[in-house]
Amino acid sequence: MDLSPSSCLGRYLEIEGLLHEFYHYFNYCAAVCIPNLLRLSQGNPVTACCKDRYYQVYDLDHPSFDLLRDQRETLYGAPKDQKAASGVSLCEYHTRTGCTLLSHKSPVCLSFMCRPAIDALRTQYGIYTYDYLGFNYALEWILTGDMAEKDWLDFRESIDEMLRRVKTARA
Repeated sequence: MDLSPSSCLGRYLEIEGLLHEFYHYFNYCAAVCIPNLLRLSQGNPVTACCKDRYYQVYDLDHPSFDLLRDQRETLYGAPKDQKAASGVSLCEYHTRTGCTLLSHKSPVCLSFMCRPAIDALRTQYGIYTYDYLGFNYALEWILTGDMAEKDWLDFRESIDEMLRRVKTARA
């Protein structure tokens, strides 16, 4: 089944929404990582995991990636137009308060989870299925249309299951 770049982006954004909801409930970055880094930096801005223009380095040369980038820039402005640089990250979308992108993130940025966060998923929630590189590739395949329908549905369900586990444990 050949999907248009627009259809691929629609699927990608649906998964992005689920992942944002998952990250919201998991809350490792905001509740554990960033406060620890801020204490160590004596309140100065911290970069945590965003140390480069990863979207520029890793995004593929593909029409769906072009559409993602175009929509990102329509919503949030082009990288060159960003004013609030953090001083700690090369990424133009990273400010003193973190990433300004609420959607349309690059697959490499959207999928990233550091080793301590992955360990917390395992120990606190019994989630062993999160694999940073696997998620990154899956997101790329969704965006390029290289992921089969069944695999897309399975991937979506696996994120739903992780979200259910985290929500249930926090309730």
